[in-house]
Amino acid sequence: MKRKIIGIFVCMLMLVPALSTTAIADPGPELKVEAFGGSILTGISRAGGVICNGGDGTINDITITLTITGGFDGSIDETYQDTTSDELDKDGTIVFLTSGAQGFGPVTITFTATSSNAGEATATIKGFQLGPITIGQPYFISFVRACYQDIKS
Repeated sequence: MKRKIIGIFVCMLMLVPALSTTAIADPGPELKVEAFGGSILTGISRAGGVICNGGDGTINDITITLTITGGFDGSIDETYQDTTSDELDKDGTIVFLTSGAQGFGPVTITFTATSSNAGEATATIKGFQLGPITIGQPYFISFVRACYQDIKS
């Protein structure tokens, strides 16, 4: 009789995990950003940033900060800020362009986006300032890296 009870108990222990289901939480919104500079091919001469929502929820209250610093004499120090009350739905995208920095020399472009419900994301790239033109990673590459970097080939 004791063997029967142990056998039933062992069978139950094996069946319970097999029949249980795993609960998967909704990942919510996911804030993704990339910075870009101008490109001769696209005709964009200013720096900017791309914001994508890679999650399942809506991103609210986005604050954007883009800084361009550097130059041979360190004279380039531009900061642009903007806030939007627009909601960014799943797979949505926002593109932000500066009004244009001035100077000459290597620069660092930092793009940060903050949201009330999706946290903060920052991207930094190197570029070169040539008068009013900020040369750096092109928009297309930034867009693909921000919005499609999770796609596996």
